[in-house]
Amino acid sequence: MEKYSIKKLHSGGGIIVTYKCSAACMHCCYASSPKRCGDYMTKNQADNIFKTLRKMGCYSVHIGGGEPFMNFDGLLDVCISARKNGVEISYIETNASWVIDEQRTCRFLNQLLDADVSCLLISLDPFHNEFVTYEKIRDLAKYCRKTGMHTFVWQTQFERVVAQFDSSSTHTLNEYTNKYGDGFIQAIMNSYGLGINGRALKLADIVYEKNKAEYYLRNNKPCNVMSPHHFHVDYNYNFIPPGCIGFQVNINDLQNISEDKYANFLCVAEGGLKMLYDRALSLGFKPKQGGYSHKCALCFDVKKYILNTENPSDIGPRDFFEEYE
Repeated sequence: MEKYSIKKLHSGGGIIVTYKCSAACMHCCYASSPKRCGDYMTKNQADNIFKTLRKMGCYSVHIGGGEPFMNFDGLLDVCISARKNGVEISYIETNASWVIDEQRTCRFLNQLLDADVSCLLISLDPFHNEFVTYEKIRDLAKYCRKTGMHTFVWQTQFERVVAQFDSSSTHTLNEYTNKYGDGFIQAIMNSYGLGINGRALKLADIVYEKNKAEYYLRNNKPCNVMSPHHFHVDYNYNFIPPGCIGFQVNINDLQNISEDKYANFLCVAEGGLKMLYDRALSLGFKPKQGGYSHKCALCFDVKKYILNTENPSDIGPRDFFEEYE
């Protein structure tokens, strides 16, 4: 394989401060949940990451997770670190589960405003509504208006759907299906534009036809894991390619991605899923006889097998793969 490197990272990437979340949404491509590791990005980690991003040309990021507000002091430290290192926080993603009362919420919002964070992305859809009430989302939006914190709802198209139910309670996907019909889940998947990875693979199993592994290996092309756009970096310094969760490259290695350390990552960069699949076969991998509902489901299975066989540095984190059983 020729040497690979990523010399520049574009602004707009994401910072994953934790994988732990108050919810376990069915559509979550990162498979965040209350069961995930509770580690949170430290001041030292944040400083090192923002310094590296700045050197590579990335001057603004958003913060996500997991649920960033599960450790507010830690979140505030990360925001202060970003400001200190000249990286703008364009917004923080949140599911609003942490909203308890007006006084506490406004205190948090004002502290973020003082740290030069001026916008929250508030998640709203039937998937989140299984765990977070619409009432909390409306309250958070109200408190943001009161303090001067800007917001945008992701996605606004689902607000009228969620609003049909009792706003003070959570509601299962079965409740939505009973109300809107059997095709509801596929309809919201299509309109959402979901990345099929992590726990979202379970949704794919519900709505998509399964095909043998060979079906997804036809017309094989290299995967776009080297893209410097809309990447994410987690608290362990791992660069996560856009849409390709389960691969990881230490951001300090991006300018010299060696074959010895990142053989699996470079397989898909050079030869696509077929090359990684063939490598897994050589290690004893056997595809599922029942087939797969998506190309990324096959890739997930391949990566999980290699992880359990070799424990490589470029596949992980391990508990991401344990969320989809």
